[in-house]
Amino acid sequence: MVLLISVSFSPEPLPSLPSNAPTIEATFIDAQAIADKKRVEAQAQAQARAEEAEKQRQAAAAAAAEQKRQQALANKRAREKREAEAAEVKRQKELERLAAQKEKERKAREAKAKEDAIKKRKEAAEQAEMERIMQEQLAQERAAQQQRRQKQVLTEVERYTALIQQTIKRNLYSDDSFDGKVCRLNIRLATTGFVTSIRVLDGNDALCRAAESAVRRADKLPVSDAPDVYEQLKDITLKVEL
Repeated sequence: MVLLISVSFSPEPLPSLPSNAPTIEATFIDAQAIADKKRVEAQAQAQARAEEAEKQRQAAAAAAAEQKRQQALANKRAREKREAEAAEVKRQKELERLAAQKEKERKAREAKAKEDAIKKRKEAAEQAEMERIMQEQLAQERAAQQQRRQKQVLTEVERYTALIQQTIKRNLYSDDSFDGKVCRLNIRLATTGFVTSIRVLDGNDALCRAAESAVRRADKLPVSDAPDVYEQLKDITLKVEL
């Protein structure tokens, strides 16, 4: 362009062709058109390059955005994975804590149950021992009472036996031939003292007949109202002697 302008604006005039010079066809180049065309082409190329650069920029930006998105997604997945792992660890720790607490409670229950069982066994043993002692004391007391009562009964039986013998002797006709003689009688009595039967066991015949008659004359013989004493007197064997 500078060259063309220099040529166009040269101050020296072009030499005049001689009148007899041959005519030469020349093609005039429109420098402005060429310059405009080149400018347009350069602009088109620049625009194409710019568009290509924009496309590349947009592609790079899209790639960067996609990479950023993928990175963000990867970060999100990694974060979610970490959070899930942390939650799982927390859940496992909570399960372990609950299991440990349950185990502790189970051991506490077992220990308490064992302690209660030992306490119950101890209390049962103490109660059994107290009952045994009480039963032993009651047995001893009953035995002592029975012994005392047996002595009383024996005493009462002896006393009523003596009264019966005295009654028989009062009703017995005295005879010198009975001296030194003995007769054994079995007498059965009702609760009222009524004689229900008389049986001669052995002894002097004459004395036994007289003793039997004496019993029948008495009709009733002394007897105790106490049942245990009466049991000893209701079927009594006596020895009659003068």
